[in-house]
Amino acid sequence: MKKLTLWILPLMALWLITGCDSGGAFRVINQTSYPLYVKVDELDEVTIPGNSNYTFEIETKKESIFNPDVEKKVPVWMIGETYQIYDDYTQSYTDSTTVTIKVNKTINAYIQPNRASIKVVNNSDLWIAKIDIYKHNFIGVVNHYTIDPIAPHSFNFKNVDYVTPNNNFYYFVLIELEDGTRYQYGGENAILQKDQQFLVTVENPQ
Repeated sequence: MKKLTLWILPLMALWLITGCDSGGAFRVINQTSYPLYVKVDELDEVTIPGNSNYTFEIETKKESIFNPDVEKKVPVWMIGETYQIYDDYTQSYTDSTTVTIKVNKTINAYIQPNRASIKVVNNSDLWIAKIDIYKHNFIGVVNHYTIDPIAPHSFNFKNVDYVTPNNNFYYFVLIELEDGTRYQYGGENAILQKDQQFLVTVENPQ
């Protein structure tokens, strides 16, 4: 009996010193109607469809009797087709933040829509060389945005403001292909509410 006790005591001491728990989770709940693009730490970027969720498993150091409250700050890059991170301190939109992961805990991020967007899908065999977005308040143009060139059979989008009871406006989009072909989309029908998207699909010129 003494021999058994002598064996158990060192094993218990080793377990207390080394510990056995590590890792936590970051769960993103996309409550918007459109995809959310998220990259956490060194993990691969994940596309989370609208009204769905995804859990990132994050490695941390092990907890032990000498290190009982393990935490790990990890960088998060996130942008949605109708969502942007808003920094209250700078009062501006950003695409990155940090979260603190705790061992055996799941941090939940409930992502609610706070933007509208204009998405351009290039179904043609040509590059879209130029994309200009104009915000018009029914009197004149009040803002101008651009989107980077889009490769054939690819897409890009731009987060934009949505209308409010005291601020009404619409969008129109001018597109130029690499061969000089030009298109115009939108107009007074392109009035966007929160969590709405104006979709532009570009096909091969006829």
